[in-house]
Amino acid sequence: MFKLLSNTNQPLKLYIFKIYILALCIGLPIAFLIDYLAPNAEAPDFEIGVRSFFSGVLLAPILETLLMIPIIALIRKVTPNILYVSIISALIWAIMHSLQVPLWGIGVFTLFFLMSMAYQYWDNHSRGHALLVVMMIHALNNATVLAFVAIES
Repeated sequence: MFKLLSNTNQPLKLYIFKIYILALCIGLPIAFLIDYLAPNAEAPDFEIGVRSFFSGVLLAPILETLLMIPIIALIRKVTPNILYVSIISALIWAIMHSLQVPLWGIGVFTLFFLMSMAYQYWDNHSRGHALLVVMMIHALNNATVLAFVAIES
């Protein structure tokens, strides 16, 4: 898995797609398990529509990626270890998402871990590419969530 995350020699689109698929392969079973174990637990309230698409697929990935930069920079002051930085970053994002809906943090941990890893690897080559990679992975993930919500309702 770490080789996949650190392989910045592959085309950008292929890298984004591979990490997105990896996030889905780990995140979806976790989400289904949480739903199975806690079927009556509070869930994020996503309304299907233009507003949800704009905020979830366009705005949130941009804002959260821009917020991720100073968070990662602060964590790097404590430890330069990319794995530890990614775990701590993912924990912070999981806690922030849990403030809205408690179990949501468990579901987003893997996504934010992978995005933190990807950001750090790509940032060594190009800050612009790092931002693009993370924003696209996040946008694809959120679009998938919205698609599942639309299918379910």
